[in-house]
Amino acid sequence: MISATLVFLLAMQSQGLPPDWELKPKAEKVAEDVARLRPLLERLQPAAWVAAGAPQAYERQWRDCLDGIAHVQDAAGRLAVQPSRLTLTVETLVRLEALLEHAGSLAQAVRRYQNPAVAEVLESESAAAGASRAWLREHAQELATLREQQLIAAETEAQRCRVELHRPGARKP
Repeated sequence: MISATLVFLLAMQSQGLPPDWELKPKAEKVAEDVARLRPLLERLQPAAWVAAGAPQAYERQWRDCLDGIAHVQDAAGRLAVQPSRLTLTVETLVRLEALLEHAGSLAQAVRRYQNPAVAEVLESESAAAGASRAWLREHAQELATLREQQLIAAETEAQRCRVELHRPGARKP
């Protein structure tokens, strides 16, 4: 006997999220968006900034940005393989947000210690990656909502089974 809850669970799997083949290009785009930051960051000269009086922290932030690009690309690559995984979506989102925050701070240093025009390009490319951030946030919300609905349905079905098993005269497995 298939219960209504089980039918509901099966129906939920087919609705809500687009298929993986539709999500994969969006996850790959996250990696592509942040890849455009690397050439800009590699042209920066944080050692010269420090020599000109900038705080040493900017040099560390610059390295963190370069590392952050690799981290986002790695997470986005794994997300492209399994786009329905909430944990990978959240990891990619958190790593992207950290990278964009560091890049924003670094752009201020570039404006002050290197070249305002380069800072504007860095900010522009960071903003372009922001479109990926918006998609990741939406995707994480959709995944969380779907997983919560699935959990509620599973709990409801489990409770129904417990009641059925403890009913007087019920057939024991």
